[in-house]
Amino acid sequence: MKDYYAALGVARGATPEEIKKAYRKKALECHPDRNPDNPQAEAQFKVVSEAYEVLSDDSRRKIYDQFGEEGLKGAAGMGGGGGDFGGRGFSSMEEALRTFMGAFGSGGGQGGESIFDFFGGGGEEQSGASRGASKKASVRISFEEAARGIEKEIAITNFQECKSCSGLGARSKDGIKSCATCQGKGQIYQSRGFFSMSSLCPRCQGAGRIIVTPCDECRGEGRVKEKQKIKIRIPAGVDTGMRLKMSGYGDAGVGGGSAGDLFVYIEVTPHETFQREGDDIYIDLPLTFCEAALGCKKEVPTPLGDSMRIQIPEGTQGGKLLRVSNKGMPNVHGQGQGDLLVRIAVETPVKLTEKQKTLLRSFEKTETPSNHPSREGFLDKLKNFFKS
Repeated sequence: MKDYYAALGVARGATPEEIKKAYRKKALECHPDRNPDNPQAEAQFKVVSEAYEVLSDDSRRKIYDQFGEEGLKGAAGMGGGGGDFGGRGFSSMEEALRTFMGAFGSGGGQGGESIFDFFGGGGEEQSGASRGASKKASVRISFEEAARGIEKEIAITNFQECKSCSGLGARSKDGIKSCATCQGKGQIYQSRGFFSMSSLCPRCQGAGRIIVTPCDECRGEGRVKEKQKIKIRIPAGVDTGMRLKMSGYGDAGVGGGSAGDLFVYIEVTPHETFQREGDDIYIDLPLTFCEAALGCKKEVPTPLGDSMRIQIPEGTQGGKLLRVSNKGMPNVHGQGQGDLLVRIAVETPVKLTEKQKTLLRSFEKTETPSNHPSREGFLDKLKNFFKS
């Protein structure tokens, strides 16, 4: 004798809800779509479907509880409700699949969910609601604005919720009817052998509802296209290519779906003095020959618009980098500030007067190898190269 209660893993006194819940779990575990080429799973699927078909029907369950499988055979022979399940089980997989579809509220069943929810469907679109599309916009700002942060106002054109009907799409709630073709699910379901197939409802196009008295403003869309101005807070430290996300500023959703997002792409205009690498800022500082040789103090600007004095050591060479900590670009995530790197550029004097040339020649006669260590090192390398 088959024990239908044991097949579903429930007690004999289980409620209809407990039986249905147990069947759903068991049937999903051994469903043929999830267990291809597995005869044992197919056989188990038929058994649990047979058990549910009997125990979910009050009259059949009473007969089974009192007389077992033989009682079901007798009830079938006397015109009782149901087919002959005693001893042989379902005659085909078609019967098992019909029971399965019915347990999940599709294909004529009474359940609250859809099997589509368990095989990848569901969500906003399944209930007729769909999320609005996301939008893109670009903003160009100056280098100084990127360093300090700024608030910008931009204009975008997108779908917004219809104010006349508050997004319903109808003049009133009474103007919306559930789709009779899909019973408000937005999907229709069919059984094809081992497979449970779903497709978009051809009547309501997946909305699950029919608008019989459309809103005069949006004509049933629930949203209208309008131009609006949006203020964007751009944080300090942004750079070209960075993207800001403004949640809910995209197109309004359809059928109660959430709004999309607005993505704002940043473009920073290059600066004529500063060059940026990450959060560090480079600046070229031109020095005269005398300033580099004797050392001096120089005023240099910073990205935030102020300036500071730095000390140039004696004998500073062209190309040398002087680092000033925490005077670069602010980090866009608020994690400190980069450095300011001053790159020395020693200018060779031009358009010399005769007096200047005479002084330089006199100075040249006083020079020693220690005045030009890099030059002497270079000459030594050349000598060793030619010797080898």
